[in-house]
Amino acid sequence: MAASMKFVFGNARDVFCRKLDSLENNHDWKEIFQSVCGSEAEKKLAADQALRDSMKDVVMRADDCEEYKKVILHSIEMAKEDLCSVIMPFVLLSDIFDLITLSQCEIVFYLVEEKLPVWKTPLFYDSGKNYLLRMCNDLLRRLSKSQNTVFCGRIQLFLSRLFPLSEKSALNLMSQFNLENVTVFSTKSEEVKPKSHDISDDVMEVEEGEMEDLTGSTPVDYNLYRRFWALQDYFRKPTQCYDKVPWKAFQQNADVVLNAFASAKLDDMKSSRRKLDLPRPADTRAFFAKYLTSEKLLDLQLNDSNFRRYVLVQFLILFQYLNSQVKFKSASQNLSDEQNQWIKTIQDKVYQLIRETPPDGEQFCKIVQHILAREEHWNKWKNDGCPDFARKPVAEDTKIKSRAKRRWVGDDLQAHGGKIIKMGSAELTRLWNINPDNMEACKAEKRVFLPSLEDFFAEAMEQADPEAKVEEQYKMVNNPVFQWKSLRLLARQSPHFFGQHHTPAMPLPQYLELMLNKIAQELPSTGSNGDVAPEGNNEEMKTEVGDDEAIKESQEVEDEELKAQAEEAGREEIPEDILSKDQIELVAEKLGEDWKRLGTELNFPEDDMSYFETENNEQVACAKKMLTIWQENEGDRATAGTLKIALKEVGLTEVIDAVFGST
Repeated sequence: MAASMKFVFGNARDVFCRKLDSLENNHDWKEIFQSVCGSEAEKKLAADQALRDSMKDVVMRADDCEEYKKVILHSIEMAKEDLCSVIMPFVLLSDIFDLITLSQCEIVFYLVEEKLPVWKTPLFYDSGKNYLLRMCNDLLRRLSKSQNTVFCGRIQLFLSRLFPLSEKSALNLMSQFNLENVTVFSTKSEEVKPKSHDISDDVMEVEEGEMEDLTGSTPVDYNLYRRFWALQDYFRKPTQCYDKVPWKAFQQNADVVLNAFASAKLDDMKSSRRKLDLPRPADTRAFFAKYLTSEKLLDLQLNDSNFRRYVLVQFLILFQYLNSQVKFKSASQNLSDEQNQWIKTIQDKVYQLIRETPPDGEQFCKIVQHILAREEHWNKWKNDGCPDFARKPVAEDTKIKSRAKRRWVGDDLQAHGGKIIKMGSAELTRLWNINPDNMEACKAEKRVFLPSLEDFFAEAMEQADPEAKVEEQYKMVNNPVFQWKSLRLLARQSPHFFGQHHTPAMPLPQYLELMLNKIAQELPSTGSNGDVAPEGNNEEMKTEVGDDEAIKESQEVEDEELKAQAEEAGREEIPEDILSKDQIELVAEKLGEDWKRLGTELNFPEDDMSYFETENNEQVACAKKMLTIWQENEGDRATAGTLKIALKEVGLTEVIDAVFGST
């Protein structure tokens, strides 16, 4: 308590500040710390404030990165000797990066990289890893990925070296995509004209030998330009390939682009990699984090081997994701057999194009295959929950305790010679050992509960005899419960149940009486003494319905009546005609701007209709595309009647009258 009373915060801070501002680099900080009056916690608090004040003074006094590093190094030394807070070096780094320019940040960050072994020590790692992560993320938000590409890469490499591989905060566990990386390109439907031989002064400079190759290149039209850059949206968001409409567009665009690559093959003279042997300025370093999508550059890009490899590798990465088993994929994100076959064909074609792209196409192809194979292992590791790579060593002193042998049911059986099995309870043992074979016990006669046909239908046969004089309403064949039980028993035991083809056209009581007649014919008749009578004396059971021929005649009459009713119904029984292409075109022309109202009625989502607008500039083309896809999806249900109903629901009766006529 006495030491605390002598402590003056301002005086202690000034002592530390004077030592930090002095020109001497070597200080005995422990001696200085002990010379200040106060408790340990109070002196640490004063030292922390002195470090921050000293850093502020250095920033305001001069823009010298070496002075910044000097204060940070002092804070590290003091933290190691427990003379200030452990987090103080990280707080100073965060402060200095917030106050200085990006060019100075790049210089100071070298100190952060050099002190990586210090940050990974137990003293600093647990308390400072979150500060370093937050500091690096703040820097990345300030930097431009296209202009500060190297600095961004240094920060990412530093984080990968700082955190272990099993650190889940740096992993994309949910398999999310960078949806903000949108590639913008021209949407004007103008033909991209080839470059002429007359080159003005303001044309982009190219190296010697390039223009001779480009003058003979094939003109690139807008269709190829649009399809080529539209593929980047699928590379940005591969999950849309699981939807039917975007998949068709991706399939068409991929076929067109790969066919263009295959038709315009590169040789060593056209490859830009060929020119790497030429002398270049030492300070020339160009990095491009985004594609240049100008129409004028497309023919140059198609003749660049590096650019072509970028696009082909993007195809392979997309195909690997679509076919891989990702833990967080939904159940609906699956490809059909037809889609898998197409991907396999296109994948082989992409690998062949990579092999044909100079220079060293075969070697580059093997490297890409090796990288994608390693990526499969990483994907499996993430699906397994990212287990730790380091195995914990087994202590030599610990002895593995022998576990008691687990007893199985067969052990008791062998111990008793197979005669009895003890189940642990007297009643369970008795029940288990009633029969040595459980399957045979289930097949025993006393387990059969179904009655025979003769026993079940005995009373019904007696009622069907006219001599019994049983009224129709009291017969068992009219009882719904008896009818249900009869059908189930006939399906299990009688072959006649599957021999009747006109069962739906016959009333159920009449059908059961027919079955009773056939069953009675198969049963042997018995005499008064119980002996079986000869076959010649067997008489058919008399029924009120009559014989089979009479029943067949009644069925034929009913069939004729049904046909007559169908003919009288006329067009109501005739299925509606499938829509023709001419009708679809007429409807599309009449719809105009109202095609979205019809699309909503036909259950098209907003994303699909927005896709139709991007693919087609005219309203008629959008409506025709929508109706064609609707007809393909619905199949036989896409009839003129269905379309009329949808048009009527949205109030477009004038389109119905103009295309199909007034109804």
